[in-house]
Amino acid sequence: MKKIATSLLCSLFVALTFTSCLPEGEETELTSTVALLSFSINDLKTQHTITLENGKDSTYTTIMKASLIPFNIDQERGLVYNTDSIAYGTNLTRVVPKISADGYVYYFKGEEKVGYNKEDTIDFTRPVRFSIVSHDNKFSREYLISVNKYQVDPKETAWRLIENSTFPAQLYAEQKSVIRDNQVFVLGKGNDGYYYTTSTNDGVEWTAATLWNGITEGVDCSSIVLVDDIFYLLAENALYRSENGVDWSKVNTHTPLSCLIPSMSADGTSVWSISNGLFVTSSEMTTWQDFGQQAGKYINKVAGSFCQPLRTNKHIYRTLFVTGSSLSTDTCAQVWSKLSTETEWVEVKPVGTNIYGCPNLENLAVISYRDKLYAFGGKSLGNRHVPIEAFSTCFESRDNGVTWKVRNRAFSLPEKFAGREDTFSTIVDDHNRVWVIWSTSGEVWQGTWSGIE
Repeated sequence: MKKIATSLLCSLFVALTFTSCLPEGEETELTSTVALLSFSINDLKTQHTITLENGKDSTYTTIMKASLIPFNIDQERGLVYNTDSIAYGTNLTRVVPKISADGYVYYFKGEEKVGYNKEDTIDFTRPVRFSIVSHDNKFSREYLISVNKYQVDPKETAWRLIENSTFPAQLYAEQKSVIRDNQVFVLGKGNDGYYYTTSTNDGVEWTAATLWNGITEGVDCSSIVLVDDIFYLLAENALYRSENGVDWSKVNTHTPLSCLIPSMSADGTSVWSISNGLFVTSSEMTTWQDFGQQAGKYINKVAGSFCQPLRTNKHIYRTLFVTGSSLSTDTCAQVWSKLSTETEWVEVKPVGTNIYGCPNLENLAVISYRDKLYAFGGKSLGNRHVPIEAFSTCFESRDNGVTWKVRNRAFSLPEKFAGREDTFSTIVDDHNRVWVIWSTSGEVWQGTWSGIE
């Protein structure tokens, strides 16, 4: 008798618990004998798109083991869902669910209530409402079942415009972005020199403009670099330094310089430059050593420079820089590379049947992103066979600047960039976010890419 009483009390408690979850005014009655017990789905087809070596897209289909993905059943709220999302490109229009329930199972096509059959294919591109009805048809319970899928191709770049950014419009004729102490510095030169900063975790609030001190005209913003947390730039071939990006002082070098390329070696940090057409280097930024090696005749402003240890030997560094070409007929930019164990720079030129050089573009920018190089910018220069529209195409190099191929699916630019003639600056922060900051419009964009091949 004691056991029977305990059982009845438990049943009453469960029934009351289920009933208390109903919204006010709901007429549906719930009992402990009406419930969805388990839910899973069949394996599904996933379509993948890849870019071939010739730049064209190709698609292929695989079978995804969706039947192994667990679904959570929230009995209290009547929700069923998967936390591990289905792969992007998977077709959810004809899903065969496998359902175990205490009661009859129905689902809704719009407002029509349909009896569930284990061979039914159901469109789960949106959440589907199910109803479990007791065997005596007196009680029912509803569930909203969602099959979650990645909505963005992880192989493609996801961009967002930072809304309500206070970065000013119509400010700079040219600008450069650098990152120091988790702050994005945008230094620019219009009628005067200014800089703005924001946290790498913000992008909305920017500091008010601060006028440069100690520097007058002829500033080359593309030359701005950080060396041991000190800002350096070139103006009229002279070198200037600043600890805060505002107060500048001239460095007495007695050597005319035309670019700045930070480098690393086993001996520490150094900087390379070009003086009177020759490569020169310095470790303390005052005395520059001439190695007697000729640099390119038509080197333009540096579009990007990088220094990283080799994967095979962390004690050897590769320094690489890319510059546009000032020769009007050049269709390719110049790429130079040097290992810390080598004494000379090597110009990286496509050889043999390899014609994939880095394109010569207006306002060319080159970034390093997940161990690859990406080049983009304004319209193509030189007598290029197929002209490139401004900010419509990205070129990727996977071999340290030797070959550059169109990888718009891997790293793409927003459609809103296409055709622009504006100047901009770009930087990659420690969270693998690509910042693109436009001078004229003041727009601030961030892009990310998973790097999945």
